[in-house]
Amino acid sequence: MRVFFSFFLIIISLTVFASKEITRFWHVTGASSLQINGTTNVNTFQCGSAYESGSDMIRELWDPYSEKWEIHGSVFIEVETFDCKNRIMNNDFRNTLKYSEYPEIKIEFLKLKEVQNQNNTRKAQGYVKITLAGVSHQYFLSSELEFLDDQYSILRGEQTFRFSDFGLEPPQKGFGLVRVSDEIQVSFDLILEQAAYTEN
Repeated sequence: MRVFFSFFLIIISLTVFASKEITRFWHVTGASSLQINGTTNVNTFQCGSAYESGSDMIRELWDPYSEKWEIHGSVFIEVETFDCKNRIMNNDFRNTLKYSEYPEIKIEFLKLKEVQNQNNTRKAQGYVKITLAGVSHQYFLSSELEFLDDQYSILRGEQTFRFSDFGLEPPQKGFGLVRVSDEIQVSFDLILEQAAYTEN
């Protein structure tokens, strides 16, 4: 009877341990970047933004029931920090995004769920919500989280969307002779520093 009771306690303790929720908090550092790639009827263009480090956090959660990691969190990008390597294009781009009225772009990772874990890289898929010029739109996103060491990691991803998704008209120049395509691609590299680790 005593042996059975001891075995029962071991099973219970293992079950409790396995059902623990683990949360890892990551601080988005100033080394992070976001780039927009687009085309016109004449050429291509790139606009990059150097992320200004603030209080943005990414939360990584271990779900004991699915035995998968999930990624949540939000990042805010200042529209004024975008640089298209051309002063006129910078102004056109910022005005198109209505930066004087809506100075920030919000990228919210609603729930990115682990689909593959190999070596030091974890691939995840799920939904992201982008808020731009006061309008929010959800997209399905594939991303990857690469662990550089015990303290730092990189969250990477890219997403294609349209200006018209947010009720915006692509900029035009020269009486419409130069027209920016409605579709643009956004890619990001978020350099993360571990801030906290908890178990419940």
